[in-house]
Amino acid sequence: METDGRPELTVSGETSPAPRPTDRSRRNKGVTLTVAAAAIGLALVGSFILRQQRAADRAAPEPAAAQSAPADGPSAVPWLSAMVARDGTSVTVYAGTSVQCKELVQPRAVISGQDGARVVVAVQARVLDAADCSTSGSAVPVVLSLPEPLGDRVLRDAASADLPPTYFERDLPGLGSDQRWSPNRGQWASTDEGWYQGYNGPEGLHVTVTAGRTAEVPRPAGGAAATIGGRDGVITGAADSSWTFWWAAGEVTYSLRLTPAEGTSSTLTQFKREISRLTWS
Repeated sequence: METDGRPELTVSGETSPAPRPTDRSRRNKGVTLTVAAAAIGLALVGSFILRQQRAADRAAPEPAAAQSAPADGPSAVPWLSAMVARDGTSVTVYAGTSVQCKELVQPRAVISGQDGARVVVAVQARVLDAADCSTSGSAVPVVLSLPEPLGDRVLRDAASADLPPTYFERDLPGLGSDQRWSPNRGQWASTDEGWYQGYNGPEGLHVTVTAGRTAEVPRPAGGAAATIGGRDGVITGAADSSWTFWWAAGEVTYSLRLTPAEGTSSTLTQFKREISRLTWS
């Protein structure tokens, strides 16, 4: 069929009219607005999340910087002997360093473990250059208190895991409680396991008390058997020098030497009488 001389286009089925330019423009504007709105929304959400994250970062504590122990900080040091007081709870351990011209600063003793058979004692101190090298290298007494008497338990060193020799005031005469005798500071090398204490007494007399492992104490040659203060031992010496009473308790050997005032002498009878006046527990 022809109309006005032009053929007529025939399509089977329904046909949608071609969109008009005006409709296409409106749809494009709608899509643009939707995309823009979505972008704005995402930007707002991202900004909110970023603000929240920054606030959380400000509130969170700064991570602690790793700190290394100072070179001169406290370190574990071994102790070589111990003296247990008569009450059984006060213990003095003797520590030190064998490094030349070094000394212990602010030593501290603590109980690092204990059970029914042992008490483990740890000593910590700063090891620094000695102010005076001539006085360095001495044993340093460090006192600690046990929560209950030591009893039959042994003392172990935490640093070396050894069992250093342990001495007991109960095995010694009570010179510290006798007003006639005044103690002077005992001093010995930090590598010495022995124990020493001196006392100045009446009329210029001087007493020195020592303790050491029996296996390491030189046995006195000869000597006269004697029993003083309930202790069985021997006496060695001479009137013009000094007299010494030796006795043992367990694996420890103790000694008490009495030296007369300079320029004087003391007989064996006088020596026995003098030390018999001491309080022996």
